[in-house]
Amino acid sequence: MASRVRLFGLYGVIGSVALACGGAPESATRNRTFYDWQVATESGALQAFERPYPPLDLPEAPPRPGYAGVSVLEGGVRLSRPMNWKLRDAGNVPGQRYVSYISPNAYSFAIYERPDPRGDDWKEVMRRYEDDAQSVGAKVVASQIPVAVAVGQGRAYTIEREVEAAKRPFVSKSREYVIRGENRIVLVQIVYQGETLTQVTDELLRVLETLEVL
Repeated sequence: MASRVRLFGLYGVIGSVALACGGAPESATRNRTFYDWQVATESGALQAFERPYPPLDLPEAPPRPGYAGVSVLEGGVRLSRPMNWKLRDAGNVPGQRYVSYISPNAYSFAIYERPDPRGDDWKEVMRRYEDDAQSVGAKVVASQIPVAVAVGQGRAYTIEREVEAAKRPFVSKSREYVIRGENRIVLVQIVYQGETLTQVTDELLRVLETLEVL
């Protein structure tokens, strides 16, 4: 019953903002917001930021993509991610670790280590995150929606940011999760364009269901 409740909750959280992909992957890859391939981390450096975690591997079974189980943030987080994601950027500075991926389905997925003391209560953690977001001009559209992952628990937010562009500013939308585990608090950020995430809800559901914040 618990897993059922968790499944419904994740569908509701993802579906409420539902990740819009816009056009086909071919046209989407021309969008440099998501597909600046020049900044993708070279495979030779991949092991410094992402290590295999076979228990979370899942073979491809069309139309479902294959998933790779990985450990990131120097072992602090584990997840099962689509094999077609590419590592865009990453860092291992203690207290500021992060990893950022791009998907051919027109969204980016990142995990950032938060500086919050693990003993702080939820109200303080959420207040600090919301202050951080608003301090850089972000608009909090929906907030503090409870969500559970494989290991850890958190709160979900819908965020809008105005981004400068050559012709005119555009609104970037993201679904953000503040998740706390036993030893750390992280921010999971999914950035997308459009109104919803419906086309990749199932794809992202496995990522969130398997997420382990240690």
